[in-house]
Amino acid sequence: MKNPYRKIAVSSVCTALSFVLGASPEAKAASFTLAPTITFEVIDSSTYFGTSFDGRGDEVFPGNFDTVVRGTVGEAAEFAEFNIGSLSLAPNTVISSAVLLAEIYTFQTFGLGVSATNPGSLGIFGYVGNGTVEASDFEAGVFLSSVDISSSSPGDILNFDVTSFVNQRVSNRDAFAGFGIRALNLGSLTLGGGNFPGIQPRLIVETADVTEPVPEPTTMLCAAIALGWGGWLKRKHLSPQHKTTPQD
Repeated sequence: MKNPYRKIAVSSVCTALSFVLGASPEAKAASFTLAPTITFEVIDSSTYFGTSFDGRGDEVFPGNFDTVVRGTVGEAAEFAEFNIGSLSLAPNTVISSAVLLAEIYTFQTFGLGVSATNPGSLGIFGYVGNGTVEASDFEAGVFLSSVDISSSSPGDILNFDVTSFVNQRVSNRDAFAGFGIRALNLGSLTLGGGNFPGIQPRLIVETADVTEPVPEPTTMLCAAIALGWGGWLKRKHLSPQHKTTPQD
């Protein structure tokens, strides 16, 4: 017959070890809200500045952050740059989320060949900023993500996911992260927080401090007791009194 005490010992050992090996890392979250260092608008147009509608910035308007337009004769995009130099993270800290927030003020926006037409979706483009207003930032950005605004209304808050881009900028120790908001289809709208009521664009960064799991002293003590108990039962089971002897 199998020794029931041995089963109990093995079970105790497994239970104790599961506490030691199954400890999960502790994560402490922190949140940072960054206001833009600068905001500005860039227009690419073939009508107002004696230039061509060619995908390059023609005119810049410092301080603006309002009309996003993709029309038949031009485009207007809104830009914001954030100082991320203070987000130098410790080795055990990671950026778990980075979201740029902006608010819709109205769709009653006109110009550049469109009139009060919802563009359906907006895209956000990222570039390495320098804290300076430059028309060339219009063509510098790379596409990061988009939001569907086909059913949006004035007052709605837009959330653009820029997590990977901000992680890369912080990893490279870039001082500024720049973002441009552009219409992806023909249409127009006005954002709030610049020349119109509403929240100013802001960057919300969530971080997590991940530490290695450290077993508690009581957990290690239980494991040691279980191992010792198992060893004692094994020795007892193999002792001479448990062995059979030949019969005369």
